[in-house]
Amino acid sequence: MNLLKNEVLNRLFKPSFPFEPKKFPFFYGWWILVVATLGMLASIPGQTIGVGVFTEHLLHVSNLSRLDLSIAYMLGTVGSSLLIPYGGKLLDLWGSRIMIILAGLGLAFALFLLKNTEGLLAFLNQLSWLSPFFVSFVILSLIFLLLRQFGQGLMTMVSRFALSKWFDRRRGLVTGINGVFVSFGFSSAPLLLNTLITEQGYLGSMVILAIICGLGTAFLGWLFFRDQPEDCGLEMDGSSPQKLGAMHANLGSPQNTTAKDLPLEEVRRSFTFWIFTMGMASSSLIITGFTFHIASIGEVAGLDRSAIYSIFLPISIISVITNFTSGWLSDRIPLKYLLMVLVLSLSLGSFGMLYLHETIGRVLVMIGYGIQGGVWGCLSVVTWPRFYGRKHLGAISGLFMGVVIFASAIGPAFYGISQQVTGSYNTSAWVAVFINLIIFVGAFKAHRAISFLSLIHISAPTRLLSISYAGLFLKKNRGGGGG
Repeated sequence: MNLLKNEVLNRLFKPSFPFEPKKFPFFYGWWILVVATLGMLASIPGQTIGVGVFTEHLLHVSNLSRLDLSIAYMLGTVGSSLLIPYGGKLLDLWGSRIMIILAGLGLAFALFLLKNTEGLLAFLNQLSWLSPFFVSFVILSLIFLLLRQFGQGLMTMVSRFALSKWFDRRRGLVTGINGVFVSFGFSSAPLLLNTLITEQGYLGSMVILAIICGLGTAFLGWLFFRDQPEDCGLEMDGSSPQKLGAMHANLGSPQNTTAKDLPLEEVRRSFTFWIFTMGMASSSLIITGFTFHIASIGEVAGLDRSAIYSIFLPISIISVITNFTSGWLSDRIPLKYLLMVLVLSLSLGSFGMLYLHETIGRVLVMIGYGIQGGVWGCLSVVTWPRFYGRKHLGAISGLFMGVVIFASAIGPAFYGISQQVTGSYNTSAWVAVFINLIIFVGAFKAHRAISFLSLIHISAPTRLLSISYAGLFLKKNRGGGGG
């Protein structure tokens, strides 16, 4: 019986089943681009932009305060950040095809629990001698953990992983194409989800998302995902490096191709890894806090729900343009310049939050957060395989995602505390401005591999921020990329 089960499973997950990718009339990597993009979009219900639209409903059914809900969200997200590095190691071991199925099924289950939150809390309160507050807090923390782990964590990481495995010299171009749809989808998601809730209600919307984004993605992942081109008798980019070099001579410089494979132990000693991770984690913290409290932020600024949600459409348009441009540039310039654009745009958007009640403030938010969304989408796909190769990409991506998810855990509480203590979000906005200016200074050192010991040449604020992420006693980095 066990032998029969193994034979069935082996057949189901053979690269040539249910069809052979090498028989496609075009390079199968382009189809991977399509399904990986759909996978990233399907993660939206587990992203803050997806959870944030249900905030008011959850406040109502749980009877938690806004700060309590933010802390529950933070704890669930922190739990996810601690688990996702292990998911990255499993991704290296099992491959993207199996892991996308697990991510889809897990996300569907999490959305099912979210839909039944009110009934689940009522049932547990009848059985438990614990206070209703404690039950609500613990259950929502667990639901948030599942949403973040399978949505923001695994589904996003697996989709980026698959894309990175199939392209090398065309990775920037592919990332730009992918980013056009992902940036538009993510930026417009709050507006579209708000419309879905208006039409179908909170509970109906969760069921629809569970079927489409959870179960649908699991099935499409099994049908179309393949771990790497070599398993299918194909080559990265669809052609040999020599042929591609002749076609795209300007893409052949060392800084724009995949580096040698480096293990996670060496990558962790890389200042370049940490400064890029800090920049993208800062984006995660700020955008998570902003979108989680978006209705309240609009209320404080004197804007109604429809007015504050309307800013996401121009943000999405700017993100689409920026992402495609960033993808094109990433094949041609060192990646540190894109990192600088990322953190400066975050500072600009956060500064605009201070004047959200005025037109100029909303314009700055649209421009700043729109640009950062496009650049972030590019860097999150291109950076790690270029600097550190493909062999240990799952483990490296897992560490990166762990830091990013941890930062996103802090975001809602960070903004919620600001509002609760001061009555506005201005304090959190100012802190966000200065954090990104410090990272901008550190980005100047990201053009070459350096050790943390060489941080004595960097300004004191940047040195302190970097040390807080990785420690003073890390040895010389051999894993930098030159981007």
